[in-house]
Amino acid sequence: MKSTRKTLVAVLAALLLFPAAALAQEEEEEEEEILSEDEEAPPEPPRRLRKALKQFEGKEWALSSLSLAKVLEDHEAEYFHADIRYYLAYCLEQMGLHYSALEEYNRFLASADAEGELLPKGIKRAVSLARRMKAGWLLAPGLAKLDTSMVSAGFQGPAMHWVGMFHYENRQWPAAKAYLGMVPKDTEYYARSRMVEGIILTREERPVDAIAPLAAALNAARRDATGNTWQVANLNLARAYYAIGNFERAIEHFERTPRGSEFWFESMYEAAWAYFAMQRLSGALSHLQSVDSPFFDGVYHPEATLLRVLIFYYLCKYIDGQTMLAEFTEAHYPIADSIEKAIREAEKDPTRLFKALYAWKTERKDAGISLPVPVRQHFATDEALVEVGDYVTGIEHELESVAALKTGWERSGLRRDLESALGDRKREATERKGREAMAKLRGMLATLQGNLGNSEIYKVELITAEKDLYDAAFRGQLMNKIANRKMDPNVPEGYRYWPFEGEYWMDELGWYEVNTINECLEIRK
Repeated sequence: MKSTRKTLVAVLAALLLFPAAALAQEEEEEEEEILSEDEEAPPEPPRRLRKALKQFEGKEWALSSLSLAKVLEDHEAEYFHADIRYYLAYCLEQMGLHYSALEEYNRFLASADAEGELLPKGIKRAVSLARRMKAGWLLAPGLAKLDTSMVSAGFQGPAMHWVGMFHYENRQWPAAKAYLGMVPKDTEYYARSRMVEGIILTREERPVDAIAPLAAALNAARRDATGNTWQVANLNLARAYYAIGNFERAIEHFERTPRGSEFWFESMYEAAWAYFAMQRLSGALSHLQSVDSPFFDGVYHPEATLLRVLIFYYLCKYIDGQTMLAEFTEAHYPIADSIEKAIREAEKDPTRLFKALYAWKTERKDAGISLPVPVRQHFATDEALVEVGDYVTGIEHELESVAALKTGWERSGLRRDLESALGDRKREATERKGREAMAKLRGMLATLQGNLGNSEIYKVELITAEKDLYDAAFRGQLMNKIANRKMDPNVPEGYRYWPFEGEYWMDELGWYEVNTINECLEIRK
């Protein structure tokens, strides 16, 4: 039927562009196509379709959309339905109903003939519209079913990136890497695609292979560009170096994160782990000093506190470690209860969890399911949360504007069909994002419960180990040595020393140097 379909598109194009001339030429030339025996002639376009295309030619978008919708209701005209979806989407786009148009383009991609002449045009317009609306995730499932050669060069960047991310979110790593690898280097999507490719390789436990794509992403992304691609690529490159045991390079990249970045806290904490891995405990404590400052009271970081306790254990600072553990458990048992309660509520309606997080992230207000501030802060870097929320808000505004029309279009069956489809799409998007957030909360809860359980064990170990500290103190050896050591700080040339007296200053964050001693060594002397 390939040649037959092309004949149909030619007829539709003739009706659209030159309707009168096409009919006259048909009468004058009286030519008939020669079809092979196994092919059937395409049916004649129904009168209503001809009328709709004439309205389309005259840019009567509202009238044409209604006529096209009527043809879609005609089962006898099913042959034309796939192509009609394209013209209907075009009409809706011209009417300014972009969310409705995107929904119709999605239907077109799902039903279009893989060899049809309208498919490349439909892909181009759909990708262009989704790009402006930041809703590429909506087109990704449909684009994933198409031959990549159908996507023209100027649109391969966003299309391949969206499809790659679709496979990434579904944990289909080989397919994700294949599509992300097809993103052209000269597009704005290249840096982020290479970054995600590197993250996939890290998740596949191939950190050595991950370094090249992550470094390419870092070089391609501008440090001062809008968005956080450079920062996320830099952070993940540091993690890749950490995974292969190159802690010096890991620290180098962790410490390149800008102080004003939403990832600065995370970078300082992970740099502390790199210092710890090299047994440079003072360096680790120096970074944790910034992490534990009051400026980050609203940040969820149970592991940072436990790392500090672990370091104190290795330094035989058992009393300080016990104090921190007591404060940790007192603060985090209520947080674990709150997360557990939020998960139970979200299981009944994931949309409520999505609405709560979106309202907090965009307006900093409480709505829906209640969560502790530190837990909500954990979602601060989730840009997809905002994209889905803005998409849903856009749908609501579009439906409100359509309801306010006084042209009769708002009472049409087409309007009701699109309103129903957009309502389903809105519900699907919010529930999906709500379930993703709920899965993240489950992971946080499992980790926190494990940390709390370990904390009780650490308390016993610290109390047991404290005996050696008391023995040393009883012999009069420990306290004098600690006092003498603290009175003589080691200040490198070119630096000035201000003793920390319990007050934090914003401009000091990241510059703290902890000059501590290993009390284990003192005890043994």
